[in-house]
Amino acid sequence: MSRLLKPYPMRSSPLFQTSLLPWLHLLLGWMLLCLCGAAQAAPAAVALREGSSRLALAGHYEIFEDPSRTLTAAQVDESTYGWTTQRHVLNLGHSTSAWWLRLRVANPESAAITRILDLQNPRLDDIEFNLIRPGQPRQSIHTGDRLPYGTRAIQYHGFAFPITLAPGESAQVLIRLDSHDGYFGLLPMALLSEPVFQQDTQRHTLLCGLYYGALLILLLYHLCLLGSTRDAAFAWYVCYLGFLVATRFAMEGHASQYFTALPPDWINQGLLLCYSMSAVLFGLMLMSNLKTLLVQHPWLQRTCWAVLALNAVPLPMALMGSYSGTLKLAMPATMLSIAFVMGMSVWAWRVGMRHTRYFLAGSTCMLTGLLAERLRLESALPDHPLLAYGVAIGSVLEALFIAIALAEGMNRMKADKLHAEQQAREAQALLNDELGRLVQERTLELESANQRLTTLSITDELTGAYNRRHFQEQLAERIAQARRSDDAIGLCLFDLDHFKGYNDRYGHPAGDEVLRRVSSTVSRHLKRSVDRLYRVGGEEFALLISSADHTLGDRFIEELRTSIHALGLPHERNEGGVVTASFGLAWCSDVARAQIDAESLYRAADEMLYQAKALGRNRVESSEVAPRPPSARRA
Repeated sequence: MSRLLKPYPMRSSPLFQTSLLPWLHLLLGWMLLCLCGAAQAAPAAVALREGSSRLALAGHYEIFEDPSRTLTAAQVDESTYGWTTQRHVLNLGHSTSAWWLRLRVANPESAAITRILDLQNPRLDDIEFNLIRPGQPRQSIHTGDRLPYGTRAIQYHGFAFPITLAPGESAQVLIRLDSHDGYFGLLPMALLSEPVFQQDTQRHTLLCGLYYGALLILLLYHLCLLGSTRDAAFAWYVCYLGFLVATRFAMEGHASQYFTALPPDWINQGLLLCYSMSAVLFGLMLMSNLKTLLVQHPWLQRTCWAVLALNAVPLPMALMGSYSGTLKLAMPATMLSIAFVMGMSVWAWRVGMRHTRYFLAGSTCMLTGLLAERLRLESALPDHPLLAYGVAIGSVLEALFIAIALAEGMNRMKADKLHAEQQAREAQALLNDELGRLVQERTLELESANQRLTTLSITDELTGAYNRRHFQEQLAERIAQARRSDDAIGLCLFDLDHFKGYNDRYGHPAGDEVLRRVSSTVSRHLKRSVDRLYRVGGEEFALLISSADHTLGDRFIEELRTSIHALGLPHERNEGGVVTASFGLAWCSDVARAQIDAESLYRAADEMLYQAKALGRNRVESSEVAPRPPSARRA
C-alpha cells in the first residue's frame, strides 16, 4: 500500500549533474524523512461535544490510497499509518486509485450525542461508509451518485451519514471513495449537529430555489419575447438558460433527489451533455448578438466558430458517459471561452457596440464566482456562506447582464430600424419628388407631343396651313356658332392662276415653293385668332372670316390679293408674267334665317371663285347669301 504523496521525477539538466547534485539529494532525503514521520503520526480522535455544532475535519482524518482498488475495511483498519492534510478541502482530482479516509471520533460527554458527517459533494460516484465500534458489528452503508437514491443514509441532495455515540464511547469511521472513470473532484467534509445540518439544508434548498426561480423567470420572459420577435438571439438565450438550469440542477444533486425513477447513469450523462451544450449555446448567442461585427470582420467570425467547435469537442465524451474525460476537455475550453468573450466584448464596446459591455460584465461575474468558490475551497478566502454559492451567484448575474444586453441590443435594433425607416421615408420623399418632376416633365412632353400630333393631323405638311379635314370641321363649327350667336360669317376661296402651267414650266419643286411663299404671305396678314388659312386642294386655299362690316372684309381680301401679286414670283404663262390669285368670297349675315349649311356656303364661295376666273383672274368677287323666303323654308 503506497502513500498519497508520490515523488515526482525531476527534469535532468547540466546544473543538476554538477556539484549541486549531492546537496539536492541530501535535502530531498531530509524532506522525505520529515514527511514519513508526519504520516506515521496518527491524528487524535475528534471529541464530539455538545457545544461544537460545526467542526471542520482538516487535519483530523487519515488518507490512504488503494491503487489496486482491492483493499477492504478490515485491512485499512489494521493499518497503522496514513497521510493527513491541513487543507480545508481534500482535492483528489483525477485518479485511477480508490481512496480511504479514516476518522476517529469519541464522545467524552455524559449523554449520547449524534453528529452528521456531511461530505458536501453530491457528485461522488461510489461511497462505502463504515462505522466501527469496539466489540460491535461494523455498520456499513454503500451509496453514491451512480447508485439508486434509496441507498443513501439520509434523504438529502448530497451524501451525509449519521454518527451516534453513547456516553464515553469512541468509534472509527472508514470511508472508501471510488470513481466511475477516475474523477473525484473536491471533498469538503464537516461534522454537524442535527439542528445545524437541518438549517444548512433548508438554507441550501431556499437559495437553490431562488436560483432556479430567477433563471426560470428569465427563461419564460424571454420565451415570450421570442414568440413575439422571432429573434434568433432570444432563441439561443432561452436554450442557454434551460441547459444552465438543468446543469446546476443535476450538479447540486437535486435531479437524483427529485427524479428518483431515472437511472443514475442517465442523470450523470445528462449533466455532462447539459454542461457542454450550455457552453455551445452561449457561443451561438454571442455570435447572434455580434453578427454585424462578424460580417464586417470575417476573421473574427472564423475565430468564433473555432472557439465554438472547441466547446463542442467534449460532446462525444459526454455521450459516452466519460465524466473525467469530459471535464478534462470542457474546463480548459470554458476558461478559454470566457477569456475570449471578455476580450471580444471589450473590442466590440470600443468600436461602438455599447450593449457588449453587459456581456463583459456577465463574463466577469461568472469568472469572479468561479474564482471565489475555488479560493474558498482552497482556504485562500474565508469560509463565508456567500462564497460557497459563488458559481450560482455569478451565473445568475451573468444571465441578468446577458438579458440586459439582449434588451439593449433589441432597442438598438429598433433604433436602427427607425433610423433606417426615416432614411427610407426621406429617400422615398426625394424619390417621389423626383418621380413627380419626371412625371410632370413627361406629361408636358406628352402633351407637347400630342399637341404636335394634333397639329400635324390638322396641318398641311407643305404649306403649314390647316388641311381640308380641319377646314370641314371648323366650317361646320363656325356656322353652328354663328347660328347660335347671330353673327356674320364669311368664306373666301382662292387659288393660284394657271398654276398647272407653272408646274409644267418651272417644275413641281418650284411650284411647292410658290405655295409655301403664298401661304406664308397670307398668314402674315391674319391678325385675329379666328381668321385661319386652309389648304383645301392642290393650289386652292380657304379663309374663314368673321366681320360685321362686309366692306372691311372685302378690303382685307383685296389686300391679300395685292400682297400675292406684289411677291413678283415669275410666271411666264400668266398674264402680267407673275404669280397671281383669284378670290371668291361669300358672306352670310343671318345664318339662322338663311338656313345655310357648310355645303351651301362653300358652294356660294366657289361660284364667286369661278366668276373671278371668268372675269379675267387676279381679282376678288364677293356676294351675300340672302335669307330664304318663308315659303322656301317651309318647303
